[in-house]
Amino acid sequence: MHLLHPYYLVPFIIILFLSFAEAYSPQKPSPKYMIPIAAWLILVTGFRDAGPDYGSYKNIYIWYSSHIDYIDIFRKALKMDSRLDMEWLFILINKVIFDIFAAPPFFIVTFFLALISIPLNYINIRENSLYPYTTILLFFFPSFFIGENGQMRQALGTIICYYSIRFIKEEKVWHYLFCIYLAMGIHNVCLFFLPMYWLARIPINKTVMATAIIGSMILSPFEIYKYMGSFLPDESSLMSGFNNYINMNNTAERLNGAIGIPEGNAILSCLFLFVFDTDMKKKYPYYEYMRNFCVLGICFFFIFRGSIMFSSRLTGIFFTATGYLMPYAMYSANAASRRMIHTVIVCYCLFNFIIFSSFNTIVRGRFTIDTYTNFLLP
Repeated sequence: MHLLHPYYLVPFIIILFLSFAEAYSPQKPSPKYMIPIAAWLILVTGFRDAGPDYGSYKNIYIWYSSHIDYIDIFRKALKMDSRLDMEWLFILINKVIFDIFAAPPFFIVTFFLALISIPLNYINIRENSLYPYTTILLFFFPSFFIGENGQMRQALGTIICYYSIRFIKEEKVWHYLFCIYLAMGIHNVCLFFLPMYWLARIPINKTVMATAIIGSMILSPFEIYKYMGSFLPDESSLMSGFNNYINMNNTAERLNGAIGIPEGNAILSCLFLFVFDTDMKKKYPYYEYMRNFCVLGICFFFIFRGSIMFSSRLTGIFFTATGYLMPYAMYSANAASRRMIHTVIVCYCLFNFIIFSSFNTIVRGRFTIDTYTNFLLP
């Protein structure tokens, strides 16, 4: 087990204590503490020289900013023929920074991306979570490191997708579609979130959930995604840097039928869905949206289970809803049950912390106390 750098470990411990205060204190801690936490994470993330994908993103910044013209970017944005073979908005951000600041160091790009993604995520949590610190705790390991500190494109795209939920609530379809268009300009996997404006509103019960999930499990061995052709993005285009996040031995065992951490996460999500669905529907009006996202994520996970990349990248955007779903269960329960649920959540988060610190992710990503460096902080 490797020791995480204090720049990450200290805020994690603070968030953990604030989460306990949410569950056990008669008066929940003020959300204002989220602001300095977010500001600190912007500095730690934005000016880092760390992350498994850091080198790949740096090469993208240098090459595309100096070889691609704005006309190619805008043609790509308008779905016209273009030399650009990556998402247009992400390349536009890189090129504008490159040109305005006369080829500045890459940490200017990572800082700008952190300056967008972390405040947007703060807004999402404030609007969609009744226990914000517990939600942040759930997002910390491993999502924060794989996302904002790693796969920055998919992280920002996912955050924009969840920001668009406000427009589902307000029934503003064009605002929603514009958000999804921007998210797709960051990462093409966000295309799969497009129909959620309509799917989020579909009323489902436990029978429908069970039928959908069991049906997906039955379809899993048949690998039907291999027959979807051009409907799915090219798997090789999404694999860049991906091997840095996974344990290949564990993955090989899973593909041969064993149960691993992803399956455990899916099972835990199912337990929350089926045990607390009735109470959550009664007490939180927009719970159904996150439930539908989560059910779809579980179904996609089993359907795409034979693909290391598809079962994580394509389902991750929907599994983000689990970070909201579990605190909803706390809200729907009485005091004793709420503390029991919180204990399960804390154990789950600490388990993820131990796994994250034990595997090569923390070393390859240079997040340890002896490998992490920051261009601004000492």
